[in-house]
Amino acid sequence: MSKVVPLSASRGQMEYYRSTFVERFIMKVRLCRENLRKGWNMARISISRLILSAFLCLTLGGCAVIFPKSNTSLKLEEHQLSGAPEPGPLSFQPLDGTQEEILAKHADERTTTVSNEAFSVDGNPAISSLGDKNDLKAVVLSTNPGQPDQTVKLLRGDEIIFEAPGGLPSPAVPVQALWSYDGHWALEILYSDQSTWAGKIYIDGSLINEQKGYDEAFGFQILADKPFFFYMRNGQVGYSYDGNETELNFSYVPHYNCCAESLLNPTKSQKMVAFFAQRDSTWYYAELGVFN
Repeated sequence: MSKVVPLSASRGQMEYYRSTFVERFIMKVRLCRENLRKGWNMARISISRLILSAFLCLTLGGCAVIFPKSNTSLKLEEHQLSGAPEPGPLSFQPLDGTQEEILAKHADERTTTVSNEAFSVDGNPAISSLGDKNDLKAVVLSTNPGQPDQTVKLLRGDEIIFEAPGGLPSPAVPVQALWSYDGHWALEILYSDQSTWAGKIYIDGSLINEQKGYDEAFGFQILADKPFFFYMRNGQVGYSYDGNETELNFSYVPHYNCCAESLLNPTKSQKMVAFFAQRDSTWYYAELGVFN
């Protein structure tokens, strides 16, 4: 509390009050300086810690603040079945409701299907890119004349921009999907040999299976303007959408089936994908997408 100098104070008293006031003022100034110095040191420490944290985030990855995940999400609607679905004609028996009722719910979305139609280039199977640009073409060729090994070559015009092993001939062609989006391209290959029957996805030439530790990656498409595909890892099915992974808690999703059983493969549409799946020994019909 400040002290009031009485108006009737003597000259000596005035000198005393003045010197006391000056001493206290000097002490407060010094205290303020000390506090400012400490505060600046703490600020420098805090700034240094922030810089160090940012460096660690950039170096080690996984920093949610610097690398935020997309808020875009898909809605999953799954229906438990009484048994395995039947192909040709396609039929399944849900525990609740009927097949007709379930299929009617998103019938409009399901009609806008998307797929890469195969065609022939000099007798070799090929597909063209879907998406932003249609200037890419993936062709299956023999690796060596007279040998069964296959190679998939990706061309822009007449220029080969990428190639990858296609495995051995099988009932299904190696080229399964080819898309162009946001300056990128994605190529899905069914690789088969004596011990392998699995999907591989290359994005801009990089094998996603190796980067993400997938046992398999399949069903690539652009879904509601964003890249989507299924993956298998450690015996579990998940999906990647716009770069974000989601576990589905399914152990199996039929895909790459041929002939009549191809009806059990995932059905790709512009805003959804419909598929069958197993959780342990129980079958499900599921629809995953952006629904109104």
